[in-house]
Amino acid sequence: MKITEHKNMIIIALAICVIIVVGFFTPLQETKGVHIITSIGIGQGSPVNDTQNESVTVNGSFVNDGDKPAEDFTATVIYTDVAHDKVFSEIVTEGVDLLPNKELTVDFESEYIRERTEPKTVVNVTVRLDWKENGELKTLSIGD
Repeated sequence: MKITEHKNMIIIALAICVIIVVGFFTPLQETKGVHIITSIGIGQGSPVNDTQNESVTVNGSFVNDGDKPAEDFTATVIYTDVAHDKVFSEIVTEGVDLLPNKELTVDFESEYIRERTEPKTVVNVTVRLDWKENGELKTLSIGD
């Protein structure tokens, strides 16, 4: 074996070791904090029995795929009914510690019933999420 071939093998082995070490420690240096993933479905205009009312429904789930917990997590569904000049809000999840790394999924359902409108109008829906991260209050609004 020539000396240059031996040196090349040592350089390649060292390069592989460096790649392994960097690959091992890089994920440990990154932190996402809280990262909430939502799945939300909205249904509008379903008749309520034989009445002149209709239903607006919101359902879904929340999960934290970050690396820190979302402490005291609260979710509020806010319905803005412009046609009837009303705002209705409902807390659907309150005071939950949303664990990191997708360890806990929270499901929810909410419903707003209103008088039918002619012509048909829609209700604007917003889902507001509040939580504490490292003692600091955070808020995220999803929707209209």
